[in-house]
Amino acid sequence: MYDTLKLILKEEELNNKVSFMEEVSCRLIDVKYYNNKVVGHIRNMRVEVRDTTLVVEGSLTKWLLGNNYEKSLSLWDIRVAIKSLSSALGVPLEMAKVVRLDIAFNFSVEYVPWLYMKKLLYSDGYHRSNIEKETLYLDRYDVQQVFYDKMSELKSCGVEELEELAHLNVLRYEFRFKRVTKVLGEVRGSYLYNPDFCLLLLNKWYRCYMDIDKQVEEVGIKFTGIKSMKESCVALCMSEINMFEKVEEAFVKKEINSAIKFAVLQELRRIEAAYCDYDKVSLVDELTGKIESAYVMLKRRYSVAPARMEIYNKIIDSEYIV
Repeated sequence: MYDTLKLILKEEELNNKVSFMEEVSCRLIDVKYYNNKVVGHIRNMRVEVRDTTLVVEGSLTKWLLGNNYEKSLSLWDIRVAIKSLSSALGVPLEMAKVVRLDIAFNFSVEYVPWLYMKKLLYSDGYHRSNIEKETLYLDRYDVQQVFYDKMSELKSCGVEELEELAHLNVLRYEFRFKRVTKVLGEVRGSYLYNPDFCLLLLNKWYRCYMDIDKQVEEVGIKFTGIKSMKESCVALCMSEINMFEKVEEAFVKKEINSAIKFAVLQELRRIEAAYCDYDKVSLVDELTGKIESAYVMLKRRYSVAPARMEIYNKIIDSEYIV
């Protein structure tokens, strides 16, 4: 579920019991020192110590699994990831303030992802922009919806072990809370594995997709020959206009005689049968169906009873000590 997070924790929130400069910086690799600031990494997470403030940023899914395409995190996984990252840094990130939060899921689709993206036209209050074909942004100052070709992104990052996935078309839909406090109020690290909070985010992810104005599927123009191009253009008109009604209107106005009317209607029926497949699932319907199915499945996954969640927490707390 979660991808990139940005967490901020201050020493004063821990009653100054921990010196980040002394106790966190020594756990990092690729460390760079500046005036009153240390920057380094712990695995995939970027860590910055600014005097008495700790900033941790990176993909929580990559922290736990090593990648962000294999599967989405369950509540158990999220709890384990937060606790293990806290243990690695020696600080309780459950108390940290969440200032950026991305949730994302991957979808295997039949065709290349950009064909689906171009059907997503507009969402009220969002600015739409494309980066070539691979990425679509619907942007607002506090949140952002992003759709992109996950396989292209992995290849551009030089990710190996893609042979078994090479034949797949994978579209990723991310919802990014760029200003978490503005949208959700103050959020702490412990909220991230709270079932009600996860369901709130999931609902936002789903509803914002459903609010997008989408292009009605049209008949595709065929360029396999001059005849097929002309006939598919007629079929495209038929998908937008009731051509049979237009022919009847022309006949009533005496613009055509009965012989021409019969011939034109016969030709329209032939083209309709050849090019207008009304039973074919549209690209928009395919993607929307996958997102709806994921939403239903994920709601069940994150609807965990408080008693069970308490058991999860006790088990995990016994395994990781901060």
